[in-house]
Amino acid sequence: MLSDNEGSIVDLKVDHKLHFRYFFLSVGAFIKGFTHMRKVIIVDGTFLSGRYVGCLLFAVAQDTENHIFPIAFCIIDKACDDSWTYFFEQLWHIVDDSDELCIISDQHLSIGNGCKKVSTAAHHDFCTHHIAENMRKRFHCDIFIKYFFSAAQSYSTEEFFEHFQQLRDKSREVANCLANEIGFQKLNRALFTGNRYGMLTTNIAESFNAMLKDQRNFLIIGLFNHIIRKFVNKFEEQRKEMKNILTFFVPSAEKKIRNNMVIDDALQVHQLENNQFSVVGHGRDAIVDLDLNTCSCCQFYLKKIPCPHAITALRLSFGDGYGSSIYYHSSSFYKVLTYLAAYDGTIVEPTEEK
Repeated sequence: MLSDNEGSIVDLKVDHKLHFRYFFLSVGAFIKGFTHMRKVIIVDGTFLSGRYVGCLLFAVAQDTENHIFPIAFCIIDKACDDSWTYFFEQLWHIVDDSDELCIISDQHLSIGNGCKKVSTAAHHDFCTHHIAENMRKRFHCDIFIKYFFSAAQSYSTEEFFEHFQQLRDKSREVANCLANEIGFQKLNRALFTGNRYGMLTTNIAESFNAMLKDQRNFLIIGLFNHIIRKFVNKFEEQRKEMKNILTFFVPSAEKKIRNNMVIDDALQVHQLENNQFSVVGHGRDAIVDLDLNTCSCCQFYLKKIPCPHAITALRLSFGDGYGSSIYYHSSSFYKVLTYLAAYDGTIVEPTEEK
């Protein structure tokens, strides 16, 4: 299945009676491609319905055009602390456990336990939709969920606590549960110590699950062959689509920049000292530091694209030619060339049948 896919990793684990426990797989092109991706990984699992049942665990990323990017897959006998620990141990062979890495998952205890046992540096955070759904079922509080999402999506701590107080005013029980059992750090992107690049949910994992809707009864080799074939086609599609793009950044990033430039026209700015600026407008006053690529609204740092306040500061600094400076102060992950590099690896399509 993988003999022609250079750099691939396969690992099989059995118990003392030689009974199957785990089978881990990552294709060389996935490993190579992820080095060009934002360091945010979504992990999840889905039950299988074949002769031997079990579960499929997987780690995927989301490229800058919001497509699924595969990283690794693992068949296990059952979801528990040991199986998730094994999965993270194998994943850490191909992904650096660094302070730049963020893992997003649902609130399954074994995911958190496995990640904590293996990782010493990566940040682990929860999907906001799963938190909201758990709160809704536990407290029957549909009407309060909007306040939770407003708090979770806030880009500043001030906005977060303002919305969270609104939630507390509606239901002290729900607010106390969120604060005491989950913690403010995992409830808001501005308070989270890692960087999720604005990604708050595991929706991309749900999209991957949908891809396997009719294949969960396949045997292991057949299932993995199906996954590989799917991404042979998707890699080719992404390469073809992006090769025709004439802009410096991918279309989604270009759109955000254009939208921010429109807002920038209505802002007022003056220089404080060196590369620090005070900007007034867009709902709040802000302080921009172009040396640190930060803004007190927090969007600049979290998204790695200049926010409207930062664009206004760049316009003052560079005059009519400020447009190119926006790219210089943005993350290289949004470059078309970086995107193409992520999908550059060749995947040899398997020939085996399921």
